[in-house]
Amino acid sequence: MIRRTDLRPFALVVPPAIWAACFLVVYASESLICGRTGSATAHATLVLVVGLLALASIAVLVWRWSWRARDGTTGTEAFHVRAGRALALLSLLATVWTLLPALMLPACSG
Repeated sequence: MIRRTDLRPFALVVPPAIWAACFLVVYASESLICGRTGSATAHATLVLVVGLLALASIAVLVWRWSWRARDGTTGTEAFHVRAGRALALLSLLATVWTLLPALMLPACSG
């Protein structure tokens, strides 16, 4: 049986994976939606929905990692908590930087 503490190193990968999925959806959908329908509003709606879901998911993970940091953990577990919180914050910033050009620049203008 796998204990909960055994999965914590793998949890470090979750925030960057959420950012990568958001990045893939935002930029792949632009070529797919604009190439097939030409609808800029459909693309903007999809980007907004996916972006908000990604930001909310990463924010929850930041909150969880911050909550664990208060438990007074030491050693390897404390490193995982600090690294997880740092990766989640960086993924949050990367997601915002991914969404800004997609929402500010016009899509399907070609």
